[in-house]
Amino acid sequence: MKTKDITKIAIMISIIIVLGFFPPIPIGLLPVPIVIQNAGFMISGLVLGKKNGTIATLLFLLLVAIGFPILAGGRGGMSVFFSITAGYLYAYPFATFFIGWLNERFNPNHQNIWIAFGITFLFGAVFIDFFGAVGVSILSDASLSTSIMGNLAFIPGDTIKAFLAAFIAKRISKALAPKRSLS
Repeated sequence: MKTKDITKIAIMISIIIVLGFFPPIPIGLLPVPIVIQNAGFMISGLVLGKKNGTIATLLFLLLVAIGFPILAGGRGGMSVFFSITAGYLYAYPFATFFIGWLNERFNPNHQNIWIAFGITFLFGAVFIDFFGAVGVSILSDASLSTSIMGNLAFIPGDTIKAFLAAFIAKRISKALAPKRSLS
């Protein structure tokens, strides 16, 4: 792995950690709060691609497992992987991989923000929310249908996060693109 890739992965992990500093917003429908941090996983897949984006996500989750309190709300440790939010955590690396893979395949130069948004919405919002609902259902008294219905409350905010992730990824990719000389 090149130094440039390692640096990008480290920066992305830092961004995901910083997004966790925004306090979670509790909602009454589910015991799961609204967080900004999941936008970091969306951006990771779009900017770093399937391989490096997934590595960044897995390294972030490893830091959480070790006990660093870097999840939204200052949570960390192995217990979070068995908590009510575990389904979301397990979905993050898969979502990052699919976002990166599909964006590389259908939007390789990050030119079309709508393709990036569609991919990010499908896997950064719907996919994560579905597996989060499965986790809530397994780890609580709620039925799967009740958990899925409760997760619908996240869709408006996740839609905004998916669009912002696509917009930010396009800007970052443009800034990182090799510059052509005029000579």
